[in-house]
Parts: sequence; structure tokens; C-alpha cells
Amino acid sequence: MYDPERRWSLSFAGCGFLGFYHVGATRCLSERAPHLLQDARTFFGCSAGALHAAVFLSRVPLDQTLEILMDLVRKARSRNIGTLHPFFNLNKCIRDGLQETLPDNVHQLISGRICISLTRVSDGKNVLVSDFHSKDEVVDALVCSCFIPFYSGLIPPSFRGERYVDGGVSDNVPLLDARTTITVSPFYGEHDICPKVKSTNFFQVNVTNLSLRLCLANLHLLTRALFPPDVKVAGELCFQGYLDAFRFLEENGICNGPRPSLSLSSEGMAPEPTVPCLGNSRLVEDELPDGLHLTTVPWDESVLETLSPKLTTALFEAIKDREGYLSKVCNFLPVRILSYVMLPCTLPVESVIATVH
Repeated sequence: MYDPERRWSLSFAGCGFLGFYHVGATRCLSERAPHLLQDARTFFGCSAGALHAAVFLSRVPLDQTLEILMDLVRKARSRNIGTLHPFFNLNKCIRDGLQETLPDNVHQLISGRICISLTRVSDGKNVLVSDFHSKDEVVDALVCSCFIPFYSGLIPPSFRGERYVDGGVSDNVPLLDARTTITVSPFYGEHDICPKVKSTNFFQVNVTNLSLRLCLANLHLLTRALFPPDVKVAGELCFQGYLDAFRFLEENGICNGPRPSLSLSSEGMAPEPTVPCLGNSRLVEDELPDGLHLTTVPWDESVLETLSPKLTTALFEAIKDREGYLSKVCNFLPVRILSYVMLPCTLPVESVIATVH
């Protein structure tokens, strides 16, 4: 909850491959209300939220952040069964990406400003880590915060000699004082920045501090958190985060500078939302790609260009098709069907090879 009379913090929920939402939300805050980020006392994060907070505090450029996330999605989707394929090692991808991306002095940049949510294996208690002595410690803590038991592997990673798993097991939206913390989540619920739905369904649950509205949209999003969407859908999640953050700023009267009115809801949107600077542009639900009507607002390039030209450029650059000739051949329908037919024969062999390595 935002209170202008107090010092505030931000908390980014764990959300798996929906982390693009956090990128869009943070981009909106940095452009429209930079003081919210500059003056924030603490950045809390769990799993993908912790990754985002660490990358943001490390001052990694926007285009590089999106490129890294898109590459991870492409790797996860390159196999027949996606993230469950034995050749896909999520922990290794995260660790290698962090080692390559984060600066050598990352521990100095984020110590005292970030709190990473971890779940201790020995007693199941939640642990918040904020002080680091080296880059390796930062990477270890982030890898631990993203380790989902059985999904990521069988043996949990360790941090300072003790084993931890995903912070979402014990606290998915970490905070110390709810009255002074702005919470960000890509799921429909009751957080400060999150998708809103106009519905008479008021049923919701609170799972390890994560507010979830009981609706089909959240079921779809939970699936996408574990099994990554197409890169185009990932880009739309980023767009959604920007719009939801914009709505939060408007509702609290803290949006800097002239702006179009974007009081948009993710579901049950008005047929013609008011966007004065776009002329007769309309956002209609029918413009959504198949399967997206439950999750995000329509991908309208003109709206995004008006709101944030830099984010638009970075998104379209990251989404560009970089597949080689061999990858395109493998994506042909007959080839994909054949690969699925052969899966009972190839999967055991690939599992043995992955185990040996």
C-alpha cells in the first residue's frame, strides 16, 4: 500500500516465466514516477521477482534485460516437453545468465537495498537475505530463491553452506510492513499493481502471502508461470505490467507529466477506452491472439509507442525471430509430429545422457 507520508518499499511477487510483467511495471514507474524507485527503502523479491529486483538495482539496460529473458523463453520452448525435458537445466540457465549479466560489484550495489525471499529446507522457515559479500553469494541466493522442488531438480542448491528452495514455498510476496510496501504481481488479486477484473466474483485465496482471485485467467497464468508462453505473449505481459502500473499511479495521483487516461481493466474493458492522443484508435478484445483473452490487454503498438517508445523498441528488438534454418525445419508440423511420436524412445535415452552429465 502506497502512503506518501511514509518511506515505502516495493515487493515483486514470485511468478516464474511471467517476470516480463515486472519489467513493464518497473519501466512505467521509472518513466512516470522515478522518485518511487529512487527513494524506495527496500526492494523485496521472491523467485522471478528477486531476479528482477537484483537486475534492476544492478542497472542492467532495459534492452539487455528483455533479451536475456527472451533467450531463456526460447531455450525452454525449444524442446518437445519444454521445461520438463531432461536436457533443459533451469538452474544452470539462471546461474550462467546471472554470472554473465550482473556486474562484478553487484554485491555492493544491492546489499542493504534488496531482500531476497528463501525457504530453508531444514525447517521450512522463510529467510530474507539482504547482505552479500561477493557476486557469487548474490548468484547463489538468487538461484536458491528460484529453485522449485522436483520441477527444478531433486537436490536443492545451497547458500552459505545451507540448502534453500524457492521463497514462494513460504512467502511469495515478502514484506516487513504492508502499510508502506507497494506490491507487484502479474496475477489477478488484491495487490497494489496487478491485473484487475470487473466481476461479481469476489472469491480469492491467499497462498503464502500471494493474493489470487479464483478465476480462469489466474489458472491460465499459473500454467504459463511454469511453462513459458511464446515470445509474443511474453511481450504482451510486459505491456500489461506497464498499463497496470500506470493505472496504479493514476489512482494515487502520483503520475508525473501529461498523460493519456489509461484506466483500463485487464478483463471487462470498456469498448472504447479514453486515449485522447491516439485519435480514433480502439482496443477491442477481438484483436487478441488466440488464448490471450484471459490474460492481457490487446497488443496495440500505437498505444505502447505513445506510452513508452523506448520500451516498444526494446520489446520488438527482443521478439525478433533469431532462429536458424535448422530450427525452422524442426518447427515444421510433420517434423514436430514425428518428434512427439518418437518421444517414448528418445526420452529415456536423453534422460540417461542428462543424468550422466
